[in-house]
Amino acid sequence: MIKKLIEMNKGQKGRVVAIRGGRGKILRLAEMGITPGEEVILLQKSLGPVIIKVKDTNLALGKGLAESILVEVGENGKS
Repeated sequence: MIKKLIEMNKGQKGRVVAIRGGRGKILRLAEMGITPGEEVILLQKSLGPVIIKVKDTNLALGKGLAESILVEVGENGKS
């Protein structure tokens, strides 16, 4: 199932399939290690930033960036 990163549940894993946005946004996320094919884990989402784990790094993303990242999540929450 493909959904926006912001729609994932806490602790859920997913694999990035696409990033919606302009070249600048795509390059910015790529510099952080967020590229298609990369596995991400949603650690926290609350009123503030969305915190994810990519490779061995925790990253804080604004909700706007998290909205633009599409991930594939398995039916049981695993990618």
